[in-house]
Amino acid sequence: MSLGDLGFHTVSLSGPATLYEMAEIRESLLAALAVGKDLRIDLETTGPWDLAGLQLMISVTASGRRAGQAVRLLNVPRVCVEIAERSGLSNWLNGITDTFL
Repeated sequence: MSLGDLGFHTVSLSGPATLYEMAEIRESLLAALAVGKDLRIDLETTGPWDLAGLQLMISVTASGRRAGQAVRLLNVPRVCVEIAERSGLSNWLNGITDTFL
C-alpha cells in the first residue's frame, strides 16, 4: 500500500532548508496544503538546516492543523533533530515524525 492510498499527499523536499530558501520552500508547502489532503513531507534529501527550516516545519504543521489536515514528517535528517534538541523542541518533533534518518 502506498502513502497515497492512505489519503496523504506526499511532498519531497531537497537541498538546503535555511533562511535563504524559506520563501521558496514555504510556497511549495502552502501549495501542497492547498491540495486539501493530509500532508507528508519527506526530508531525506534536505540539508543543511538552520533554525529557520525548523520554524517553517512548525508553521506548516500549525497551518495544516487550522485547516483540519494532519502534517507528518518523513526521513528527518539528524541535523534537524539536533536543532530541535537544542531548541527544546524534541518532543514536538517526535510527535509529528514518522521516520528519522
